[in-house]
Amino acid sequence: MRVLVTGAGGFLGSRVVTQLLDRGHAVRAIIRPASTTVPDAWCGRAEIIRADLRAAPAMASYFEGVDALVHLAATVRGSAEAQFVGSAVCTEKLLDAMRIAGGTRHVVLAGSCSVYDWTAAQGTITEESPTEVRPYECDGYTVAKVWQERVARRLSGENNWTLAVLRPGLIYGPGAAAAGGGGIQFGSLLLVVAPFSRLRLTHVDNCAAAFADAAEKTISGTFNIVDDEQVTAWRYADRLPGHSIRLPFPYVGGLAIAYLAKFTSRILFPPKGGKLPGILIPSHFRARFKPFKYDTRKAKETLGWKSRPFFYTGCDVT
Repeated sequence: MRVLVTGAGGFLGSRVVTQLLDRGHAVRAIIRPASTTVPDAWCGRAEIIRADLRAAPAMASYFEGVDALVHLAATVRGSAEAQFVGSAVCTEKLLDAMRIAGGTRHVVLAGSCSVYDWTAAQGTITEESPTEVRPYECDGYTVAKVWQERVARRLSGENNWTLAVLRPGLIYGPGAAAAGGGGIQFGSLLLVVAPFSRLRLTHVDNCAAAFADAAEKTISGTFNIVDDEQVTAWRYADRLPGHSIRLPFPYVGGLAIAYLAKFTSRILFPPKGGKLPGILIPSHFRARFKPFKYDTRKAKETLGWKSRPFFYTGCDVT
């Protein structure tokens, strides 16, 4: 099969392309114009398109001869507006081009666990756990990913496409940024919140395999992608570079401080309060540190995904 992969030059995207090539598929990879190198693992096997989806015209041509779209491109930095445009708006433009092209019928979308309502959710996160109904109370990334999913579901329904939405946990591996749940760093001190809770980690190679599985299966569904390894925040923090002291801190204590900061801000800057750092906004704090278990049976049973152990075999976390 021929697969179109957006965001192919990214940390996850480059691995997804390699996985698909190694499985014998033809890949058309979209990378940003500013990307200077192509991964050696592609060995000239992938068709490269340099394009910025925010401004690219005539995207329908990208879908010529394509059986499936793996859409990984998103904007994760910058203002809330930039993230919304780079994720939700670009997704609508891309899928409209797919509709015009007419031949491609399967979409695999990179969603995010950030869409879950961390206040309402309890115990174990499954694909049926409640999602955020007030995304504008969250950060710009959550808003963008909520709307990106909505756009993809609407257009897939209108055009009778199959849509697989994969919601990865915190993607780690060599070259990754440190996972947010690993703690709060102050110089050489790392404050590890909820130190014995399980982090929702997925190694980049496990995550890439899940996207390749979803492209091959051509079925609809929502799938959480979190590795089987029970890695605690404390154990993960011990592998992070750049700190010498770990200090455990209870989740409830941190949440209480966030609520106190919010209350104080509203007193000092009525009626809505001043702008607080994300870590002191209760909804942001919950999303980053609230302890949960994660159920990934659906990905294993439906996609045939397998979670290989990486953390305890010594894989670099960053």
